[in-house]
Amino acid sequence: MLRITGGKIYDPANGVNGEIRDLCIADGRFVDSVDGGQTVDATGTVIFPGGVDVHTHVAGGSINFARAMTPE
Repeated sequence: MLRITGGKIYDPANGVNGEIRDLCIADGRFVDSVDGGQTVDATGTVIFPGGVDVHTHVAGGSINFARAMTPE
């Protein structure tokens, strides 16, 4: 069980747009609240539940190869 506290939450699927509130996770799912478990202070951070970081580094550190792969 995990409670993330004090973060600014963005959850477009549920109409939450930058509200500061707690996010609770139990058994790998978002839940309304949890009793006990670990607490993480997320004050000053943004929480985007279910978000996926889709950026990539093409060919690792080889920038010349990456430039060759992209159109001019």
